[in-house]
Amino acid sequence: MKLLGKKKGNIGSLSVFLILLLLAGLSVYPQSAEDSEKAVDSIFSQWQNKQVPGIVAGLIYGDNLAYSKAFGYADVKNQEKNTVNTQFQIGYLSRQFVVFGILVLENQGKLSLSDPIQKYITDFPKFEHELKISHLVNHSSGLDNHTMLRRIIGVKNNDTHTHEEALNLIKSQNKLNYVPGTDFSHMTSKTEITLMLEIIKKASGQSITNFMTEHIFNPLGMKNTSFSKDYNSIVHNQAISYQNQGDTLKFSKVNHENVFYTSAEDMLIWYSALTGKSKSNLTPIFQKLDSPVNLENGNEFNSWWGKLTLGRSFYHLERGLPAYWQFGRIGGYASNVFRFPEQNLTSFVIGNNNAYNGMPAMLHANHYIEDKYTEPSDIDPSLLKTKKLSTSALKNYEGLYWDSKRGIARKLEVENDTLFYKRLDQDEGAPMVPLATSETFQLVVEGDEKIVFSFKNSNGSKAYDITLGESSPYTYIEYTPTTETPEILNEYCGTFYSKNLKVIYDFEIDEQQLIARGPNGRVVVFYSVMKDTFRSDAPEFGSIRFERDASEKISGFAIFTDGIQNLKFTKMSSIFDTAKNRLP
Repeated sequence: MKLLGKKKGNIGSLSVFLILLLLAGLSVYPQSAEDSEKAVDSIFSQWQNKQVPGIVAGLIYGDNLAYSKAFGYADVKNQEKNTVNTQFQIGYLSRQFVVFGILVLENQGKLSLSDPIQKYITDFPKFEHELKISHLVNHSSGLDNHTMLRRIIGVKNNDTHTHEEALNLIKSQNKLNYVPGTDFSHMTSKTEITLMLEIIKKASGQSITNFMTEHIFNPLGMKNTSFSKDYNSIVHNQAISYQNQGDTLKFSKVNHENVFYTSAEDMLIWYSALTGKSKSNLTPIFQKLDSPVNLENGNEFNSWWGKLTLGRSFYHLERGLPAYWQFGRIGGYASNVFRFPEQNLTSFVIGNNNAYNGMPAMLHANHYIEDKYTEPSDIDPSLLKTKKLSTSALKNYEGLYWDSKRGIARKLEVENDTLFYKRLDQDEGAPMVPLATSETFQLVVEGDEKIVFSFKNSNGSKAYDITLGESSPYTYIEYTPTTETPEILNEYCGTFYSKNLKVIYDFEIDEQQLIARGPNGRVVVFYSVMKDTFRSDAPEFGSIRFERDASEKISGFAIFTDGIQNLKFTKMSSIFDTAKNRLP
């Protein structure tokens, strides 16, 4: 087994802990360690002995470091291999560090979670209801998702976008989507994290880099973890971000703000502390990270992926076992972590190969705890308690269904005596089996995901609630799309301006379809849902609702989608310079 090397100089308590784990691990499997290592190695065989971007895997089981090994290349061109010290960007996975930083400052008495955010960001707009740090930490701020706003103003994925530009976008909001603390925000919003980083800087009086290094990374002994506001910063031992386009390997640029890097060795240190295997002065703060986020009435965020925690993990049942899951993906970097608290196991994979690596991380865990699961890896539809419905009965559930809050539409169709769940642009879908329970169906999928549809009546319309496992439901209501003639579509044509974002979109008809032309040549295609309501495949324009004045003429529209609610655009006259998508 490949062991982590002893660090030179002053060794932190967690580094000592890892060395003890390594030494203990040498005696845990005296007969089968070699065979066990070979079996785990086979999980990562596609990256072995090949000059390709790769991954680094780590696993802690009980009190022992069971596995730590690198595969593939950090820099293919210069033939530099990945190692356990190679630094990778980790995307969403880094958010736990930001929340931890806020909790450290609270522990130091330098801020209170009840403080209004304007105490630290003095030029932040004031809303009708007070917005506190606790609302950011508990994911209940009511702010827009600034990554969506960035797309609306024409910033492309590979375009440079700085921390200051992100702050300015966030500050452009003039009305919250709901009263803070009464609902939860979009599950992948970076807005709250961006604001927490700014608060850390102001409350500590240090740069984010210096604060994180001095108060978190150095005390824990994490020597290969770093933070930078600038993506251009030079990072030693950095894995390069790659993507595959057919048979061609290319760089995958990451030009966004607030970049975290870490290594496999440091992730072992971090998760050893988080799971309580090692102790330090920061242990009481670590104990808070697995607490669920909650509203002021105590409700928890039971998302599609599980209950969200303060540390931005998703707590759920994995084949019957309690588990925490975290992921991150940005550019060509990807990371996945699975923690099973009752089995004392943490498994992770980080990489630069532009691929979701949750499967190898899970297979890695399965090698050690396969016999502990209480449920199978795949749901057998034949074992479900079902009932037989006639084709005519199944057709009662057919139709187009709409989640107006998130701007998502789906269709249900009967084919060969089976009800299928489909995206609107797909001919194939997933079959649904009627359960013995009245008005419920279960989706037939590969794997152990239990996806259930519960049909109901909603204000006279057919509707269904869809849940995954123990998640809160999303509600879809049936709709009948209107047939919009070019004459009707012409009502929606014109120039529309967002005062908040200072951006213009021109709506016109192209091949009998309503489209919008925005900045940087952006074209968005819209599809009619019902009168004055359209959907789009572009997530930031998931649903738009046109508004009319007293004379029934179109006066503007508002965006409703996952992460943005009621963002207004006003119809303008022809005096504006629409060719350049800006006011003259």
